[in-house]
Amino acid sequence: MEKQKLYVHSFESFGTVDGPGIRYVIFLTGCHLKCKYCQNRDTWNIKSGTEYDIDEIVNTVLRYQNYFMPNGGVTISGGEPLIQAEGLIALFKEFKKYGIHTAIDTSGMFKITDTIKALIDLTDLFLLDIKHINPEKAKGLVRRF
Repeated sequence: MEKQKLYVHSFESFGTVDGPGIRYVIFLTGCHLKCKYCQNRDTWNIKSGTEYDIDEIVNTVLRYQNYFMPNGGVTISGGEPLIQAEGLIALFKEFKKYGIHTAIDTSGMFKITDTIKALIDLTDLFLLDIKHINPEKAKGLVRRF
């Protein structure tokens, strides 16, 4: 079986605004919305990221575990992390072995499939990026709806 991989834009080792406590933040590439006011336009193309094996990411994160435990954890941001849901399932299963709190910063603009349900079960916290409270105005903020 081929190892799971994720396309990663960048890592932030001392995040303080992406969930509770100190967070190790992983920015993934790939986004289907392409929002008008996006802060991370360079993450839209999934292939613009560097491909990492799940084990490489876990080993990197574990080196910082003493800094974010016990009250922090790992937050996955992007781009849109749910595009890489299968890889995140593998990653979060590994994190759970070490008692690492997991969070995903997402637009939530996905069908609830079995893959997404499995990821929901492994995720401790979702940070939902609501584009606009008015659905019609929200449509005007994204290039693909």
